[in-house]
Amino acid sequence: MTLSGFRELDTPWKIWYCELTMRRELDSEVLERLIIELLRSAPVCVIATCSHDIPRASTVEFFPLGTTLYIVTEGGTKVQNILNNPHVSVAIHAPFTGWESVKGVQITGTAEVGKKGSRVFKEGLQAYRNRKGLKRAELSDFMDVVKVTPSCIEYIDVSLEDKGFNVRQLLKRDNTFHLP
Repeated sequence: MTLSGFRELDTPWKIWYCELTMRRELDSEVLERLIIELLRSAPVCVIATCSHDIPRASTVEFFPLGTTLYIVTEGGTKVQNILNNPHVSVAIHAPFTGWESVKGVQITGTAEVGKKGSRVFKEGLQAYRNRKGLKRAELSDFMDVVKVTPSCIEYIDVSLEDKGFNVRQLLKRDNTFHLP
């Protein structure tokens, strides 16, 4: 908005605009801790993949290590899509009980597929054990592990507004993706 456009606004709109633009960003370490806490509490996510201009969204169980996600899968279209196009998007949300409870993340990143014996498979197995509370566990030889490495995580939490923070917070890892 230009300064001349701002001057033309009625007072209630000026107050609303100023309040909206004066909200603060969370410290990146605090934001990352909030994201990790949400990831630990949510059992499933929706991963969106795309290949040959055909998108696919799949609801899957995931296993986090920090902000990195691991998905154990028998394969299928999502794995084929990732092999053709490693760019993915993942949505995770807390239980919805009303607008005041809206909380979730939208992850933009890259995915890689690991077969048994690979580094990705071993990391995914450890994430699986951690989440399930198991000291020992094995995955079948035919299983794949998908590792999602975030480049950007959009965190939405309506409760932040009451604390003077923006409801939408961004945690960026690199400059691979640019959000609109």
